[in-house]
Amino acid sequence: MSSTSANTPQPKRKEIYKYEAPWMVYAMNWSIRPDKRFRLALGSFVEEYNNKVQIVSLDEETSEFLARSTFDHPYPTTKVMWIPDTKGAFPDLLATSGDYLRVWQTGDSGTRLECLLNN
Repeated sequence: MSSTSANTPQPKRKEIYKYEAPWMVYAMNWSIRPDKRFRLALGSFVEEYNNKVQIVSLDEETSEFLARSTFDHPYPTTKVMWIPDTKGAFPDLLATSGDYLRVWQTGDSGTRLECLLNN
């Protein structure tokens, strides 16, 4: 009886990936959407008003993380969190906090501010 590699499931392999942000990272969060695998939001810590949020994702062909979107954020982001959407049924939202709570919508054309919550 002959066994081919097509019939044998490949064992899972552990891999280590590396990404160097262009600034000091203060906040980060993994997306759990099934259609956006290996996507990470990173918030900068720059000691001035102008900071950044960057969305990176794994290019599985090259096995490297690539920046997909970068947008301005006032003050450092103290928290970054994706919408907890395990089915991919809701809009692709990202919340950040710093001076205020902001909700952003991300898409192929970029990222835009949806809501600013302050008192």
